[in-house]
Amino acid sequence: MAGSAGQVELKIPRRAEFVRLARMTACAVAAQLDFTYDVMKDVELAVGEACTNAVQHVADESCDEILVRFTIDGERLAVEVVDRGQGFDLAAVEQEGEEERIGGVGITIMRSVMDEVDIQCDPKTGTCVRMIKYRARS
Repeated sequence: MAGSAGQVELKIPRRAEFVRLARMTACAVAAQLDFTYDVMKDVELAVGEACTNAVQHVADESCDEILVRFTIDGERLAVEVVDRGQGFDLAAVEQEGEEERIGGVGITIMRSVMDEVDIQCDPKTGTCVRMIKYRARS
């Protein structure tokens, strides 16, 4: 992990056994904003879902790493989970409805526990899931 001025970056192998490390880091970083226990666990859950999606749904074997970036900015915690896989068609997923696919509720969970969730997919650069949790909305 490297940190600078309110930012922590964690690079983990794109393997299921390392998702727990990202979740624990999320909880520790969220504690820096004095979030309640329940809110810290929400952040931990959202990060775990984003990382799990990167592990399970990236077919490109050359994408062997996930970057998790935490930024503490005043009254908010911003989290980015980035993989360099082929990306996916977010509009198609949202139109189909995650609930209709087996095991596909990660995006719904992230949106239910975080204040803001933005997902950018590009076949050339991969997927970036940006999530924000505000202290005031906790």
